[in-house]
Amino acid sequence: MNALGWGLLLAMLLAGWALLDGAVQGAGQVARGIGGRDDGRRRLVLATVAPFLLLGEVWLVAAAGVLVGAFAHVEGVLWRAAYPVVVALLVAWVVRDAALWLRSRLGSPRWRRGWDAVGQGASFAFPATFGALAGVAWTQLSAVSPDVAADAPVAVGAGPGLARVLELGLPVVLAGLVALAARVHGALVVARRAPEGVAVVARRRARTALVPAAALATLAALGALGVAALGTTSALVGAVVLLGAAGAALAARFDLDRGAYRRPVVAWSGPVLALAPVVATAAVVGPHVVASAAPASVLHGLTWPVLGAFAAVVVAQAVSWKVLVRPLGPRTTVFL
Repeated sequence: MNALGWGLLLAMLLAGWALLDGAVQGAGQVARGIGGRDDGRRRLVLATVAPFLLLGEVWLVAAAGVLVGAFAHVEGVLWRAAYPVVVALLVAWVVRDAALWLRSRLGSPRWRRGWDAVGQGASFAFPATFGALAGVAWTQLSAVSPDVAADAPVAVGAGPGLARVLELGLPVVLAGLVALAARVHGALVVARRAPEGVAVVARRRARTALVPAAALATLAALGALGVAALGTTSALVGAVVLLGAAGAALAARFDLDRGAYRRPVVAWSGPVLALAPVVATAAVVGPHVVASAAPASVLHGLTWPVLGAFAAVVVAQAVSWKVLVRPLGPRTTVFL
């Protein structure tokens, strides 16, 4: 498999994580708002996405492995340019998982409310830090030549005018977009799987986030146009993707306002918003990432073991997804 194939694989792995773990992140954000002080309702919200927890994390771990193995230069640039963001992402990930696993270990209402509050914050911080890291990648990877030495310093904040605005603004805009996209996606998954009483509130939570998500997607599209103006023409594709996601969010808000929540545009608005930042990032930084790939001999040696493992994971997760998207019932196992 050549460098382009490895780049596509990396994008697919991140997309799988955004879909599966994004649902968990979004549900974690809205669980307290839907359940209030009723522990049973909060636990029901988390139960709708609990089966996706481990499935989703597999994709992020695999993506990190591909990044380190096939694109070490890119990993080095991101690590140097955004070290605090990477650390914050890892901390948010660990805290989010700890909150989900520990909340039901004791029966104390205070214990559970405390972990639910921690989980809500971490469920927002996890996607937000990923979005901020993507924003750093948009500026750093489009500005640094692939043949720069791995230990060379990165000129963070070194551009005047438009470049400086993008360096400061894109991480913030993409952080908000990815966090709100996860909120919409997770709330709609909860609405699909939960009983109607909880589903109504979940749809209301998704509805309130759609317009802000559309606004941030539009700002991110303008940022992609700015990156294109600086010379990365592939960023134009990212701008189109983000504008399409903004349109889908507004269309879903329109249908929810009319009570037409069963229309396909509502069901698909969550996945579209969750995937748009990943696809846009692939468009913006894809050429640099592919150009920075490891030597062909290294990629060839990794190809068959990685593709075999990837195929097995895809089959297992496809079967699991088909089973786990069914609505909750009296015999559904709840382990959070």
